[in-house]
Amino acid sequence: MTLILALGAFPGILFALIKIFNRNEDLSNRILGIAIFFYSTMLLLVFLGKYSYLNYSKEFIVVANTFISVSWPLFYLYILLITGATDRLSRKDAFHFAALTGYAALFVVPVVLMNDLSDLFFRLSFFYSLTVSSVYSILMLLRIRTYKNTRLHYSAEDEPTFSWLQASVLLWLFIDALQFIFVPLRPHLIACCPLIPVVHEFTLYAAATSWIYLFAYFAFSHPDIFSQSRKMASSLQEEKAPPSPLNEEYAQTIAARLEKVMKEQKPYLDLDLTIATLADLVHVPPYLLGRYLNLRLGKNFMTYINELRVEEVKSRFMDPALDNTTILEISLQAGFRTKSAFNNFFKRSTGMTPTEYRRSLKNQK
Repeated sequence: MTLILALGAFPGILFALIKIFNRNEDLSNRILGIAIFFYSTMLLLVFLGKYSYLNYSKEFIVVANTFISVSWPLFYLYILLITGATDRLSRKDAFHFAALTGYAALFVVPVVLMNDLSDLFFRLSFFYSLTVSSVYSILMLLRIRTYKNTRLHYSAEDEPTFSWLQASVLLWLFIDALQFIFVPLRPHLIACCPLIPVVHEFTLYAAATSWIYLFAYFAFSHPDIFSQSRKMASSLQEEKAPPSPLNEEYAQTIAARLEKVMKEQKPYLDLDLTIATLADLVHVPPYLLGRYLNLRLGKNFMTYINELRVEEVKSRFMDPALDNTTILEISLQAGFRTKSAFNNFFKRSTGMTPTEYRRSLKNQK
């Protein structure tokens, strides 16, 4: 059964090293890689201990649980980065490593220096690490919820990926809840039904391993989510700016400038376009452009841009010179970063898949 741990530990470490040492990764991905490295190393230590490659004692478990106090604050910092709450780490972020410092001082140092520690000591060390992961998981959920509720930068096409992110955090909270319930009641549960520990261990290992694969799969299949921390942060500057009136005359000025820029320069074809970049082209502050889009057009920045990209795709579908160009290539040329984002938004906009829409145009000829 403990082989399940190896199935999570080894791929997890490999994935982490790719993220850490890939020169093309940004800060958020490197933080993610470091967090998963420590988490996967913890799984590896438990696996080696279970198979007697290492001394699997209570003291060993305390040392292994140290990595929980390292990885979960890092996962939280990662969430802050990809949701644009910050675009860099600062001195104040060092506060999040207080959990690790506390665990090391309260539990690791005594284990190294002292013998015959009480069972209560080891129980407290277990609940400390469990509390750290639970608290930071809840903080992650709150941050994701805040991001999703901010209309200025969150669009419907983000829903699948951030729903997955939320689901992965909920999976870990399930693991924590399993531990909180089972460990204190273990003697009673074993007496009641000897199979319960087996079921608990299998469920725990399977969930912990699945969690690694979830992160790895979506990190590679949704590169747009995992490489936009700085762009997101710059796009959020309008929220931090002081309130400013948006009268009718100024709204018309923004509308005229926006229409001219979009018609002549087509900046939406740039897949890295942010609201800050567009605001610079239109010569208005980013927060006022965001306010105009929300109040006057009733949509956020990403929805507005992707609607223009869809229109661009539709016009290219009608060009006979592009009949042999693939749909994916056209969508990338129109500014969409991934096939999944394009397909989802196109169908919501037109009621048809890109293939169906293109076929209907050919049937009309």
